[in-house]
Amino acid sequence: MSQSMDDRRRIPRVPVFFVLERISKDQRPEQEFNGVVKNLTPEGMLLEANVLLHKNELLQLSFMLPNTQTTLNLEARVCWSEHKKAWTTAGLEFLNLDSEQRDLIMAYLMDLGPNVLM
Repeated sequence: MSQSMDDRRRIPRVPVFFVLERISKDQRPEQEFNGVVKNLTPEGMLLEANVLLHKNELLQLSFMLPNTQTTLNLEARVCWSEHKKAWTTAGLEFLNLDSEQRDLIMAYLMDLGPNVLM
């Protein structure tokens, strides 16, 4: 019997809503676009964007978590994507996240409420 994606996640996704200001494909500035983050964990995020994203595509993300002064520059892989009209919804997995970046995301999520990661 296979496990659902929610069962396999070590940390539950936390609903959020903020703009991810700079995303690029293949480290090419001419491929930059933005999107909206709909949920987040230290392992990845749910992103909505107005460009096509494809499974296993690598992205470079640059964003500031709301109510913080720190910009995160992360690499992510598209795990899955769905295309509807002009929008793509995609599940992203963070790659090569260092402990400081992970701690910043965890602190942001914990500030949203004490029970948010349970």
